[in-house]
Amino acid sequence: MGFTSVVVEGILLISAVVAASVFAAAFLTKMGEVKDAFVYSMKANVARVKTKITVVYATYNDSGGFFVVYAKNVGQYEVSPISKIDVYFGSLGKAVLYSYDFDGIFSPGEWTYIEFTGKKADIWEIGETIEIKVYNSTTIDSPYYVKIVLPYGESAEETFSEVPK
Repeated sequence: MGFTSVVVEGILLISAVVAASVFAAAFLTKMGEVKDAFVYSMKANVARVKTKITVVYATYNDSGGFFVVYAKNVGQYEVSPISKIDVYFGSLGKAVLYSYDFDGIFSPGEWTYIEFTGKKADIWEIGETIEIKVYNSTTIDSPYYVKIVLPYGESAEETFSEVPK
């Protein structure tokens, strides 16, 4: 009986070591996933905090029949892609979301942009001012309202009553 109890104890000890190893491997794998999620979340939060834009000027282009909004990246991060920005425009209290002009045919209900000094396409660089053209689909009464929402969630908004000529 002495030998069988030693064998049983040995088997139990080996089983315990194997079970602990399996548990440790599973635990360490999950901890790596949690760490990766935490790092991603922190990077996104840092980008959100250090990203800032401001609406500089807005006007109406009579010959083109669209509104023009100048906005500047005054933050510490580039914004990309510019085409993923949301633009809300309309009368104060009645602004609607305009879609980006992906097909290159500027139509009512769409917006597009022009980069003046950017060296990288579709990236709003630090300190760069862009011109956003908003082609309204209906008559819009003053005061006018524009809100620009970046892919990170940061936004800038402006209300303007008289369109300078």
